[in-house]
Amino acid sequence: MTADPRRPGYHFTAPAGWINDPLAVTWHDDAGPGRYELFYQFNPEAPVWAPACRWGQATGPDLVRWADPRTALEPGPEETGCWSGSLVVDGGVPVIVYTSVLADAPGQGRIALAHGNTDWRQWTPDPAPVIGAPAPELGLAHLRDPYVWREGDRWRMVVGAGSTTGHPAVLQWSSPDLHSWQSDGVVAEPEPERPGPGGTVWECPQLFRLDDAWALIVSVWDQEPGAVACALGDYDGRRFTARNWHWLAPHPCYATTVFLDAQGRRCAFSWLQETGEADGDWAGALSVPWLLSADGDRVAVRPHPDVDTLRTGVHAHRGARPLTPDPVELEVPACADVVLRADPAGEPLQLAVDDAAGRRFTVVVDPAAGQMRLSVPDGHESVVPLRPEADGAVDLRLLLDAGVVEAFAGGGAVAAARLQPSGGELRLSLVAAADGARLRDLVVHGMERVLG
Repeated sequence: MTADPRRPGYHFTAPAGWINDPLAVTWHDDAGPGRYELFYQFNPEAPVWAPACRWGQATGPDLVRWADPRTALEPGPEETGCWSGSLVVDGGVPVIVYTSVLADAPGQGRIALAHGNTDWRQWTPDPAPVIGAPAPELGLAHLRDPYVWREGDRWRMVVGAGSTTGHPAVLQWSSPDLHSWQSDGVVAEPEPERPGPGGTVWECPQLFRLDDAWALIVSVWDQEPGAVACALGDYDGRRFTARNWHWLAPHPCYATTVFLDAQGRRCAFSWLQETGEADGDWAGALSVPWLLSADGDRVAVRPHPDVDTLRTGVHAHRGARPLTPDPVELEVPACADVVLRADPAGEPLQLAVDDAAGRRFTVVVDPAAGQMRLSVPDGHESVVPLRPEADGAVDLRLLLDAGVVEAFAGGGAVAAARLQPSGGELRLSLVAAADGARLRDLVVHGMERVLG
């Protein structure tokens, strides 16, 4: 696995085949020492997406050291694929709630259950779905991705949907026992005063408490996967009312799934999209685990503390000094954690990483525009909010991992990119546009390869 220069060392990938949506991350300590289970959409047959997706599974002592990747759930005789969903524990029994699809109407999913054994390694699907495909009179072209949680004495479930006229929505059901479900109707949809993020389907909905508010995350699909949107708001048990929609993470982030870590903190993983190549060995990577928090009317995203445990030591360091158009330069390893704090004097800072073949990516921190911009050559530019400190200082953290980079801006925003293979040693350069700009600190940590 390590021979592939694109293969990340600490962003999860499958040894072979294709992965996309992360699913149902769960901490449990009912079968010996506590551990996490990570599930994901998985095609072991080829490094491209296929309707016959399975659920893959990996296990780890924390959120970055995953081992024993395997197939957890695969389509039964009457199913084409086992698509995305969630997991709950009911009376000590883990239960996967997933989208069961058929070849003749894969967009119109059915909701099905699979029960796990005590060591979470064997999963037995129920003989029939608990919710069938939507009736034609409902006008739904898409229904998939159940997310289930316990609320009082009932289970609640939200499911992503899109109508035959291209109207996205999130629908809700409730149940006393996971088997008998009652439709509660539309829990969220575009509204005239709050149109939301657009798209024709809101996939992978996640509705959950975050600090003192409720949050709704949706992945916006419009003929193809787009980006991840979010809103804080109010939820009365039947309807979610958004206060302010915003982008949680731009393309290539998608299919964000939320969960509680061992300390009860709200966290998330996302899929980092790529198309895959039929003649390759593998495709698909997940983000590092994120820690979520409410920050005013936004959801803030930062790397989970488990990421810090991968640091192997300081690879390079530059202390306080003036910043000019002449670059501050230093070498960085292929797997690195770069932490920057600077005073840009109100003008942009540019941080670039190059190898012998040329530019790999560029990050521009622009305090006047309130933006961080991440771009790759001949690729997409991701733009996320940047919030300088009260004294004008800006913070930036880069998690560089072979073919992946994630950039976290001060104020709690994230952007990511997939990178082309490196042509050798990497060099980082930092330049400033304004007179009076100063570097406060720049530290490059080496990072442990734990996944290959």
